[in-house]
Amino acid sequence: MNTPIFVFSAPWFAFVAVLAAAGVGLYGIGRRLDPRGRRRLLVGAACVNLACYALYMVGLTTQSAFPAHVVYDMPLQLCSLVTFALIPAIVLKVKWLRGFIYFIGCLSGFLALFSPAEGIEGVGFLTPLSIGFFGSHGMNVLIGALIAALGLYRPSYREAFKTLGCFGALVAIMAVFNLAVRATVAAQANYFYFFDPEGAQILVALHNWVGLPIVYMFPVLPLVVGALMLQAAIYQGGSRLATRFAAARPSTT
Repeated sequence: MNTPIFVFSAPWFAFVAVLAAAGVGLYGIGRRLDPRGRRRLLVGAACVNLACYALYMVGLTTQSAFPAHVVYDMPLQLCSLVTFALIPAIVLKVKWLRGFIYFIGCLSGFLALFSPAEGIEGVGFLTPLSIGFFGSHGMNVLIGALIAALGLYRPSYREAFKTLGCFGALVAIMAVFNLAVRATVAAQANYFYFFDPEGAQILVALHNWVGLPIVYMFPVLPLVVGALMLQAAIYQGGSRLATRFAAARPSTT
């Protein structure tokens, strides 16, 4: 039976459980590999993510609840950019790009899982739309976390602020691009949800509070700063615990 999926429903928890199990499994495999093997493992995971993204696009084009312009917005939405940036981030030793994947990719994917745009919930959980959406956004979180957990990137508070600067520049560029597209090509363009929250509950609350396009996104900044600091703290705390655990293990020699 193709039960509809809603946040915190049984199918939703099943998706989260599968993603968590996949993360534990990939980490268990990756920690036994050398750095090159770890990169290959994560590239393979990123390819699975691209397949999920393709299913997501198929679901959007066949889902009448979505307006046509949403499909054209998706490739330049934040989570979509993260999906396409995964393989370059894994292969190239560019610290800021890996920071973008760990901090922004994990955060945006996490929020999307808990606050999907209108039209995602209520769809059968075995449809291309559900598998594609939850699979792709979940893999963004998973791969971003594994980049740090497997040692390809070492997050810190300083790195968090650097990533925040890069993200701010990206937001500014996309704001200008969004305005240009709306004025010349597609009046419905809504990259980064500047003009319409499109049913995402967190953004809907901000939009109802502020009531002005673009401006309603400003309160997001302190929330993002706090989230990035928390992500850095989680990594730092996890690293210390791992070091203590390794030191406490009895030697086998």
